[in-house]
Amino acid sequence: MSTSKKTRALLVVLINGTMFLFGFLENIKGVSYPLIKTEFGVSYDEQGRMVSLLSFGYTFFCVAAGFILSRFGVKKVYLLGFLFGLLGLSTVFFAPNFWITTACMFLVFSCFGLFEIGVNGLASILFTKKAALLMNLLHFVYGAGAVFGPRVAGMLCGIEGISWRHVYLFSVPLLLLFFVPAAIAKYPESADTRPREDGPKTGFTDALRIPMVWFFGITLGLMITIEMATSNWGSLYFQDVYGMDPTTAGAGFVSAFFVLFTLSRLVSGFVIEKIGYMRSLVGATAIAGVIFIAGFVLGRTGVYVLPALGFFIAILWPTIMAVAIGAFGVNAPVMSSAVIAIGGLFNALMQLSTGYINRYIGAAWGYRSCLIFVAALIVLLLMLGKTLDRQKKSAQ
Repeated sequence: MSTSKKTRALLVVLINGTMFLFGFLENIKGVSYPLIKTEFGVSYDEQGRMVSLLSFGYTFFCVAAGFILSRFGVKKVYLLGFLFGLLGLSTVFFAPNFWITTACMFLVFSCFGLFEIGVNGLASILFTKKAALLMNLLHFVYGAGAVFGPRVAGMLCGIEGISWRHVYLFSVPLLLLFFVPAAIAKYPESADTRPREDGPKTGFTDALRIPMVWFFGITLGLMITIEMATSNWGSLYFQDVYGMDPTTAGAGFVSAFFVLFTLSRLVSGFVIEKIGYMRSLVGATAIAGVIFIAGFVLGRTGVYVLPALGFFIAILWPTIMAVAIGAFGVNAPVMSSAVIAIGGLFNALMQLSTGYINRYIGAAWGYRSCLIFVAALIVLLLMLGKTLDRQKKSAQ
């Protein structure tokens, strides 16, 4: 194996390891969020503001990473993600109050935004052959981390003398394990993003003026809201409404969700290609709505039903982005970046709204509001499908 091939192999291992850590660290929140709320005795609207701020941090750094990548290259974005993560994970252990804890967690979520762009940007350079297969496996690895994260966090928090703070602190060596080789590795020169030469160009600010970008962005935002509701609010729902322990039942609930979520990312693509993108999106969303209804009607027993959402929710993000790529053509890269930014911002606002719903309507209704989100998403998807069909016919 040549040096070039060894370097590429090392980078492939690094980005897969980073994606595992990304999934692992992000979904510890399924256990830590209820424990943070309990330790500091904060209200639901304060919890909602925290979740919203963290979502905003992730979104802001996704956008910032795009500008950094275009000017300084993907390595800078990738390594900056590690630095933010290490700083946040190291300081959260010592945070004396709720809002300083939120500030430390903001650094961790900023790391996630940088990883989102850095890892996927590097993958697009490395995966020149069988790209679809390798990208799916990359996101499967994220799902594997998401399965283990809440389960490990729940086990550790069940040990006397170990709290949610220790879980984040103990993650520092894991991040260092990948940061050190990532810092010294050589990166392909082509990893620097360069302007496309094969068509009209649209800048990021130009993309934000296009109505269809906002249509896709709000649709994606609802999808993210529904996806993140389980890890952000599901465990808290079963704790506050039914008195279930977030370190055992809650952790198992979130882990089961991501087991099915990960399995779906591995196998659903073949079915989606056969039955069509928009039909798959509408069908999966409708089935998710039925599962939500069944889970809420069953009360405590719903903890065994609602994880099935993971299998159907998993297809939403990658499939709507595939639709966007087809719709925007040569301008898809910048348009998709704008769609992701809008979707992330919309999700942040919806997480804040969920906190207020819990505070002023009742602890049961934040997570249950997903039924409204599902109904709205189905309407948007049907409207989007008709709009795209009209555009396709007018182009013929």
